[in-house]
Amino acid sequence: MNNSRASQDCTHPAIKRRNLPWGGLIAIFLLLAAGFQALGGEKGKEVTSANKKSRRIAITFDELPAARGFGDIDRTAITYLTLQALNKHKVQATGFVVGEYIGDAYDILGQWLNDGHILGNLTYSYQDYNQLDAENFITDISAGQDALETMLAGFGQKKRYFRYPFLHYGTTVESKREVENYLEARELTAVPATVIVEDYVYNLSLEKMGKVPDSTKFFDLMNDYLNHVLDEVERSERLSQEILNRPCRHILLLRANRLNAVFLDEMLTALEEMGFEFITLPNALKDKLYLEPEAYFGLKGISYLDMIRLSDPDLLPAK
Repeated sequence: MNNSRASQDCTHPAIKRRNLPWGGLIAIFLLLAAGFQALGGEKGKEVTSANKKSRRIAITFDELPAARGFGDIDRTAITYLTLQALNKHKVQATGFVVGEYIGDAYDILGQWLNDGHILGNLTYSYQDYNQLDAENFITDISAGQDALETMLAGFGQKKRYFRYPFLHYGTTVESKREVENYLEARELTAVPATVIVEDYVYNLSLEKMGKVPDSTKFFDLMNDYLNHVLDEVERSERLSQEILNRPCRHILLLRANRLNAVFLDEMLTALEEMGFEFITLPNALKDKLYLEPEAYFGLKGISYLDMIRLSDPDLLPAK
């Protein structure tokens, strides 16, 4: 597990200051163990921070309605906990949908839209562009759009957003441009990310703990994961300074999985304590960073800042 730390000795300052809500987390254990039932009670209270929010970040989730795992996935519980945390912190997030995952879960996607969040598309089958030709990949994009379009139109969402699965944009100039031209012709906005975390690795560790984890192991995992997220945020902050000589409006990529459902409240609180303001995806995309040309053709899905940093200079337009 990359970038993990011993919870006792190397706790990130933003995590170390938190008083861990044992009662709330025990309730989460029971919720995920017993299966979701409608929960009453008040909405979460507004969270405030003494720090002035001078940094900005948009929160996005991939693999809606819920990311697949190795065990049974309670999509309803994952959705409930995720939306509850977003509402508590007044975050308007964006979720990217895998068409093949929808099944009978249109009601779950409706909850995202009813709560004021934005939905975009991954492809229908969530296949890797590195393993497909452009024609088949474009067909998969189109199928993914078709699976969600009626719902988006019904809710009145005007803009259409697309994210490449695994942030793989094509391995050649030709394949990359072919899909870019397709997206442009259909007014689909491709959404990159500046902060990418290995949440799938930590989620696997959580799954291995079972439905009601040992509390010590659970809190150790929470500490390791949140430190990993904050370390990646700080790395992206430094990279933004290196490339742009200024902070950028960040886009954080998370997966809609059990890990993030359980730990999202603590994560958002830690980001607030670091001075971050949560902004919408459309607001983030107004940053001129996302107009910067890049010419990255590696096999690995990386952040937009890293794509700029690792671009082939011979393929960039002359300044």
